[in-house]
Amino acid sequence: MTDNFEQGPLKLNRVKRLAADRDSVDLWVLVRGFWRDRAIFFGVTILCGLIAAILVAQVTPLYNSMSQVLLDPREQRLVISEQVVSDRQLNDQVMGSEISIMRSNTLLEAVINKLDTDAPEVLAAIDPVSRAPSLLKRIRTSISELFSGAKMEDTEAVERARLARLDRLTWAIRRSLDTWRDGDSYVISISVETPDPMASMQLAGAIAEQYVQQQLDGRRSSSAQAADWIELRVEDLRIEVNEAEAAVEDYRASSIERTGSSFEIISQRLVSLNDELINARVALVTAESRFNEIERVITEEGFTAIGGMFTSAPITALNSQRLELLAEDAQWAESFDTDHPERRKIAAQLEEISRALVAETRLALDTQRNEVQIARIRENTMNESLEEAEQQFLSISRSAIGLRQLEREAEVARNMYTDLLNRFTETRTKEQLQQADSRIIERATFPGAPSSPRPKLMTMLGLLIGAALGVAIIAFRQLTKGSYGDISEMEQDTGLPVLCAIPERKWKNLQSALDEVEAEPAGAIAESIRRLRNELSINDKNEEAQSIALLSPLQAEGKTTTTMLLARLTEKSDKLVIVVDCNFRQNAIQRDLKGEMDNDFVDYLRGDVPLLSALQTETGQGFDLLTAREPNNQSSDLLTKENLQNLLEELKQYYDVVLVNCPAMLSAAEALVIARAVDQRVLLARYEKTPRAAVKRCLGILENNELSISGQVLTRIDPAMLRDNAEFS
Repeated sequence: MTDNFEQGPLKLNRVKRLAADRDSVDLWVLVRGFWRDRAIFFGVTILCGLIAAILVAQVTPLYNSMSQVLLDPREQRLVISEQVVSDRQLNDQVMGSEISIMRSNTLLEAVINKLDTDAPEVLAAIDPVSRAPSLLKRIRTSISELFSGAKMEDTEAVERARLARLDRLTWAIRRSLDTWRDGDSYVISISVETPDPMASMQLAGAIAEQYVQQQLDGRRSSSAQAADWIELRVEDLRIEVNEAEAAVEDYRASSIERTGSSFEIISQRLVSLNDELINARVALVTAESRFNEIERVITEEGFTAIGGMFTSAPITALNSQRLELLAEDAQWAESFDTDHPERRKIAAQLEEISRALVAETRLALDTQRNEVQIARIRENTMNESLEEAEQQFLSISRSAIGLRQLEREAEVARNMYTDLLNRFTETRTKEQLQQADSRIIERATFPGAPSSPRPKLMTMLGLLIGAALGVAIIAFRQLTKGSYGDISEMEQDTGLPVLCAIPERKWKNLQSALDEVEAEPAGAIAESIRRLRNELSINDKNEEAQSIALLSPLQAEGKTTTTMLLARLTEKSDKLVIVVDCNFRQNAIQRDLKGEMDNDFVDYLRGDVPLLSALQTETGQGFDLLTAREPNNQSSDLLTKENLQNLLEELKQYYDVVLVNCPAMLSAAEALVIARAVDQRVLLARYEKTPRAAVKRCLGILENNELSISGQVLTRIDPAMLRDNAEFS
């Protein structure tokens, strides 16, 4: 189709859009479309903002208060021993469990019971029953009471009412409660949001305090239970110890009665006898050795060689006298021989002392012999006593097996009793020193402003939503609209150039349009028509006379006005111009200009008058006119391709430019006849009004008839949009 359209006389310098580009989206076109529809954008934005503000004003404000609890994993030991209640190892599972505990009905019921005493107004503020019941609820209650069975007892009714209120308040608190873990820390945040700021603060604080208190009560309860159990066990063990010790003593007493001695006494006696036996044996060996040595010395060396082997006083004295006499004899021997009376005297004394020493030595030797005998007897006696004690010990040992078993049992019971008694003392001490695993690190504060709804934020959100909705509406309009709102968009869609764009004007009639170009020769309307004239090469001096038809798919596209304006401005370029009005159905030119005529176009088509008689040459507009006197639908049947071509050829002998005003192509069949007869065809479309399908349908009709198009004209365009297209402004 594009190739056929390019076969016309108009040679364009613009670059044609390729067919492959026709499905692409021109962002600049979208931007200009957004700017044109900015009223929609701002209107939707402001409307959504107002709706959001109104809705927020209708919502009951909620106040939020938050407290925070720290779960402390550190262990504090005031008593060094094993914990009665072990400390928790904090992990994700434990943190999740503690958060669930904070939302449990047991904890919330404890909070409700506490607030019932301390702050009943808080519960009244969140109790749904405090609000007036709806009509439907009152009717339902009345019917339920009417058809209910036997009356409940007062106590049962009160209890059920209490439980219902407790359940109702629990769910009310749970709906307003939010708990979460603060990141990866051991901190749990407790947030309460209610319509009453004081209720929010007191509930958040009460939940945190009750959670910590329940932890402390739980640990104390566990410690108390453990202490009570240990106390009972201690009493049982005390009885067991007493019984075991009594059994030991009874067994020991009966054993003494049977054996005559106790195991401890006989054990001590064995030790003592064993020591005495050892001493006796040592004494015997010593006495025998000394006696044997004395006998050997006497045998080998005589009594005088014994010397100090005996320690008796007589022997010592005799040995001293003997030594003195020997010393004295030695002195006399230096001067005298043995016959000297003194020396003989000394010899006699020595002999006497020797006899006395032998006698004393024999006596001492007998004494030593007796000591050996006594030591041997003592050893035998100790040995016999030890054997007797051993036999008694064996007898007692055989009978003490049961005693030792009883003593072991008593010892075990005694140790258990001692350990458990110590544990009981420590447990009772720890019961008073228990500390909770958590502590409040941030108390709930009074909320100074509502947390929701937030009017400014919600209004801003409404504005943002409105802006997004406005953008979506505009984008939808731009992407799905069935008409052309941009020059480049029209060129891209049809593949044909837009020769000019004519701004929108509110003219009363055709004369008003002609007057404007006279009053404003350099105005936007005049310049756009001049552009069209130049694009069609109408004002070229060497150009042959030509006929031009301005076509449009539908009515009210502006083709009649454009034809008249083009005629006026073409006439100003020293061209002879005539307008042939073939739109017999409306006859708008004659209706607005009210020209005087004796004969009209219809008379010529009927063959009643020659061509020159049907022309209006005194129109006062600078160009001539060939039109009908009044609208007549049947007159269009007089138009054929042959007679219209003959008419146009005849007119081109007198005029430089013949402009043919046509009816709408899709509503009048004669428009195609006119298009076949003229030299150039220009298709007009109204800005944002003419459907794309209508334009393409016209182009398809012209293509099927192998008729070329010189270009397109976009009429009645928004002046602001025209300013954005510098090429056409």
